[in-house]
Amino acid sequence: MDNAQMGAAGAEQRREPRFRFDGATLLVFDDAEMRRTVAVTHYYNVSRRGACVLPPATAGLEVGSRLTMLPQPYLEKREVVVVHRLAGSLHLELPDSQEFSEFEVAEMVRSMTAVTR
Repeated sequence: MDNAQMGAAGAEQRREPRFRFDGATLLVFDDAEMRRTVAVTHYYNVSRRGACVLPPATAGLEVGSRLTMLPQPYLEKREVVVVHRLAGSLHLELPDSQEFSEFEVAEMVRSMTAVTR
Protein backbone atom coordinates (compact mmCIF):
# COMPACT_ATOMS: atom_id res chain seq x y z
CA MET A 1 0.00 0.00 0.00
CA ASP A 2 1.54 3.35 -1.02
CA ASN A 3 1.32 6.66 0.93
CA ALA A 4 -1.70 7.92 -1.02
CA GLN A 5 -3.67 4.72 -0.36
CA MET A 6 -2.68 4.74 3.32
CA GLY A 7 -3.81 8.38 3.66
CA ALA A 8 -7.16 7.64 2.03
CA ALA A 9 -7.64 4.57 4.20
CA GLY A 10 -6.78 6.57 7.32
CA ALA A 11 -9.26 9.31 6.43
CA GLU A 12 -12.02 6.74 5.91
CA GLN A 13 -11.29 5.09 9.26
CA ARG A 14 -11.58 8.26 11.33
CA ARG A 15 -14.53 7.93 13.66
CA GLU A 16 -14.22 11.30 15.37
CA PRO A 17 -14.25 14.83 13.96
CA ARG A 18 -10.94 16.71 13.98
CA PHE A 19 -10.69 20.24 15.32
CA ARG A 20 -8.35 22.71 13.64
CA PHE A 21 -6.26 24.63 16.14
CA ASP A 22 -2.70 24.92 17.31
CA GLY A 23 -1.20 23.68 20.56
CA ALA A 24 2.07 22.42 22.03
CA THR A 25 3.00 18.83 22.74
CA LEU A 26 6.03 16.87 23.86
CA LEU A 27 7.01 13.77 21.90
CA VAL A 28 9.24 11.08 23.42
CA PHE A 29 10.70 8.46 21.08
CA ASP A 30 13.85 6.61 20.02
CA ASP A 31 15.49 8.32 17.03
CA ALA A 32 17.16 6.62 14.03
CA GLU A 33 20.25 5.90 16.13
CA MET A 34 18.11 4.44 18.95
CA ARG A 35 18.75 7.40 21.28
CA ARG A 36 15.90 8.44 23.57
CA THR A 37 14.70 11.82 22.25
CA VAL A 38 12.35 14.42 23.69
CA ALA A 39 11.02 16.97 21.19
CA VAL A 40 8.75 19.94 21.72
CA THR A 41 6.49 20.44 18.72
CA HIS A 42 3.04 21.72 17.79
CA TYR A 43 -0.10 19.92 16.81
CA TYR A 44 -2.49 21.64 14.47
CA ASN A 45 -5.57 19.52 14.90
CA VAL A 46 -6.78 16.89 17.29
CA SER A 47 -9.57 14.39 17.71
CA ARG A 48 -10.42 11.80 20.33
CA ARG A 49 -8.44 9.24 18.29
CA GLY A 50 -5.37 11.18 17.17
CA ALA A 51 -3.59 14.34 16.17
CA CYS A 52 -1.47 15.84 13.41
CA VAL A 53 1.85 17.25 14.56
CA LEU A 54 4.74 19.09 12.98
CA PRO A 55 7.52 16.51 12.69
CA PRO A 56 10.58 17.13 14.85
CA ALA A 57 13.86 17.79 13.04
CA THR A 58 15.26 14.32 13.68
CA ALA A 59 15.25 11.12 11.68
CA GLY A 60 13.63 7.92 12.77
CA LEU A 61 9.89 8.59 12.75
CA GLU A 62 8.21 6.61 10.00
CA VAL A 63 4.83 4.96 9.54
CA GLY A 64 4.49 2.38 12.30
CA SER A 65 6.79 4.19 14.75
CA ARG A 66 5.53 4.11 18.33
CA LEU A 67 6.06 7.11 20.56
CA THR A 68 4.68 8.88 23.59
CA MET A 69 2.77 12.15 23.21
CA LEU A 70 2.21 14.56 26.13
CA PRO A 71 -0.21 17.23 24.85
CA GLN A 72 -0.79 20.57 26.54
CA PRO A 73 -2.44 21.52 28.83
CA TYR A 74 -2.57 18.11 30.55
CA LEU A 75 0.81 16.53 29.90
CA GLU A 76 -0.86 13.17 30.50
CA LYS A 77 1.10 10.76 28.37
CA ARG A 78 -0.56 8.88 25.55
CA GLU A 79 0.97 6.08 23.51
CA VAL A 80 0.57 6.87 19.79
CA VAL A 81 1.55 5.35 16.45
CA VAL A 82 2.56 7.22 13.28
CA VAL A 83 -0.02 6.20 10.67
CA HIS A 84 0.86 8.65 7.90
CA ARG A 85 3.85 10.86 7.20
CA LEU A 86 4.01 13.86 4.90
CA ALA A 87 6.85 16.39 4.54
CA GLY A 88 5.16 18.83 6.92
CA SER A 89 3.21 16.59 9.28
CA LEU A 90 2.94 13.33 11.15
CA HIS A 91 -0.50 11.84 11.59
CA LEU A 92 -0.63 10.11 14.98
CA GLU A 93 -3.27 7.62 16.01
CA LEU A 94 -4.22 6.66 19.57
CA PRO A 95 -5.32 3.11 20.42
CA ASP A 96 -8.83 2.66 21.84
CA SER A 97 -7.52 2.47 25.40
CA GLN A 98 -5.63 5.77 25.05
CA GLU A 99 -8.15 8.00 23.23
CA PHE A 100 -8.86 11.50 24.52
CA SER A 101 -12.14 12.05 26.30
CA GLU A 102 -14.61 14.56 24.85
CA PHE A 103 -13.83 16.77 27.85
CA GLU A 104 -10.08 16.73 27.11
CA VAL A 105 -10.61 17.65 23.46
CA ALA A 106 -13.03 20.43 24.44
CA GLU A 107 -10.55 21.78 27.02
CA MET A 108 -7.69 21.79 24.51
CA VAL A 109 -9.84 23.61 21.96
CA ARG A 110 -11.17 26.05 24.59
CA SER A 111 -7.72 26.91 25.95
CA MET A 112 -6.41 27.70 22.48
CA THR A 113 -9.42 29.77 21.42
CA ALA A 114 -9.06 31.82 24.62
CA VAL A 115 -5.43 32.56 23.72
CA THR A 116 -6.28 33.69 20.16
CA ARG A 117 -9.01 36.13 21.21
